[in-house]
Amino acid sequence: MTPLALQLAVEESKVTPGLLGFVVVAAIAVATWFLIKSMNKQLKRVDANQSNWPTDTPRPSRAAREMPKDTEDTPGT
Repeated sequence: MTPLALQLAVEESKVTPGLLGFVVVAAIAVATWFLIKSMNKQLKRVDANQSNWPTDTPRPSRAAREMPKDTEDTPGT
């Protein structure tokens, strides 16, 4: 090998992710932080107080919720 090649040779045990790996992980961390902050903002807007929910609309019965979907309009049958 030439002297330049010997100087540029990198040992397998010394290879690290480097700056690019750090930047990618930092970007993912910052994006996650912003997503969590936005999610908390949206959840604060949700009114979870059930006393404000309308009671005049009937809920479907349990049997109606558990009925299988109609399979006649599925393609390929």
